[in-house]
Amino acid sequence: MNFARGCNRSMNPIDKIAHQVADDLQRLKLNIVFAESCTCGSLAATLGRIPGISKNLCGSAVTYQNETKSGWLGIPNEILIQPGPVSEIVARLMVEGVLKTTPHAGIAVSVTGNLGPCDKDEKLDGVVYVGIGYRNPEQSIEVNRLLLPDKYIQQTEEHTLRLCRLDDLLQQIFKLLLQSLAERS
Repeated sequence: MNFARGCNRSMNPIDKIAHQVADDLQRLKLNIVFAESCTCGSLAATLGRIPGISKNLCGSAVTYQNETKSGWLGIPNEILIQPGPVSEIVARLMVEGVLKTTPHAGIAVSVTGNLGPCDKDEKLDGVVYVGIGYRNPEQSIEVNRLLLPDKYIQQTEEHTLRLCRLDDLLQQIFKLLLQSLAERS
């Protein structure tokens, strides 16, 4: 079954790339799980709109608060304090934690960052870490650091900087995921 077929209306870029991810997951017979912080479940929700994705989408641990990252994914409180939740190590540990709690998943994607605007720590404004890891122990977890722009062409009063960054981030994560899946082909 090709997930990209079915609906005749034109898809937005996020849905289009999500369909490509769904097709690759099906072709590779891989189940995916997410550990989401700043995207607050949007990755899983985007894939969840695709009919038939339940064959490959295990779910998502939305761990927005540090206490949830610690309790659900086993991330040590010391690491959440220093270097903090927006860090490479936390993205890596989120992948490990969600794979540990989801034994039927073959791949995990984590995302932690700050979509802003940031009142507390301006140096973290727009900084995001994305982790992608496989259950296969020979493969290491790859973590990418992304810096999201401060301004978008499509930004308006209704479509705020935060929403523009979220849309941008979802596309970038799905692209990273497609690249990773292509390497497994």
